[in-house]
Amino acid sequence: MIQKKYMYNDIRLIFIILLFILVIILFKISAKLIKNRKNRLIKEKKEDILKFLYNQAEKNQETNFEKIQLFSKLKPEKLMKIINILLKERKIKYDKENIKLTNDGVKEAQEIIEKHRKIEKYLFESTSVKIEEIHSIAEKEEHSNKLNIELANTYQCIDPHGDVIKGQGVHSFSILKLTQNLDNTNKIFKIIHIEDEPREIYSKIVQLDIAPFDYIKIKEINTNSIKIITNRGQLIEIDFILAGNIFIVEEENKNEEIEILFNEIEENFDLISTLDKLKINQKAKILGLSFYIRGEEKRRLLELGFVRNSLVEPLYNNMLGDDPRVYKIKNTAIALRKEQAQKIYVQKLN
Repeated sequence: MIQKKYMYNDIRLIFIILLFILVIILFKISAKLIKNRKNRLIKEKKEDILKFLYNQAEKNQETNFEKIQLFSKLKPEKLMKIINILLKERKIKYDKENIKLTNDGVKEAQEIIEKHRKIEKYLFESTSVKIEEIHSIAEKEEHSNKLNIELANTYQCIDPHGDVIKGQGVHSFSILKLTQNLDNTNKIFKIIHIEDEPREIYSKIVQLDIAPFDYIKIKEINTNSIKIITNRGQLIEIDFILAGNIFIVEEENKNEEIEILFNEIEENFDLISTLDKLKINQKAKILGLSFYIRGEEKRRLLELGFVRNSLVEPLYNNMLGDDPRVYKIKNTAIALRKEQAQKIYVQKLN
């Protein structure tokens, strides 16, 4: 009986020791996880601040502690801790009351921005993520190494907002600047960049199907809006809020091909529509595809012959309605959903 009692006590002691060891292990694991999370958050904030300082410098704007705090939304003591880390790492420096990037800081900020733009390009070309959500996802993923991204062949150096992924882009200005001079009417410009923040404004620009690489012709400058024609034949009226987020350049050398294109568009404006608007057996030639037809869908359409000046004709509707509809292009019948056809611009031939 006494022997059984000792045996029970020994088992209980072993159990307590094992439990104690387990608690210590769990405590160490928890402490490590907390430390890793803390370090990750500090790293993210450091990188965000470096990007912010870089963008401020690009705009020739001075930046002090208060501006960084307003941007980062950190408490003063936490922000000061990160500022001190960046000072110690020689990524930033004080210039009187202002805070600036050092050469090392500029280099790291450029690498972060390059990674961000690569992620945006990957999400745009290789996923079905909503276009309005791409920027916010890239903001999170730029701090990690989860995505191993290889750039596609098309527009390797450009992200979906028109930004150069690596290096300096072309100097541009917003369409809003055109309102200062009515002589800009009937001039042709090229869209270089669409600002993706605020998200609500960017979403409206996407819905209007205005995109980087588009050529536009200014038709009217009014007190609250600007009317433009795009190289796909769209007549769009944009208010000044949207205009402030669309950046353009005027090409130095006269582009006769583009001028001829716009003359043809204006002469045949009543014949221009999207593919879904054609009647059955109504022939048309393709003017272009929306920039926002993406990835595999775009590659498939191009392979099928949906390129500029190709002839297309609606053959018949679905028995249950007009979606999807069958079209003839290059002697091939292809079914397209209405959603797809709405992003293909055509000029009627009869």
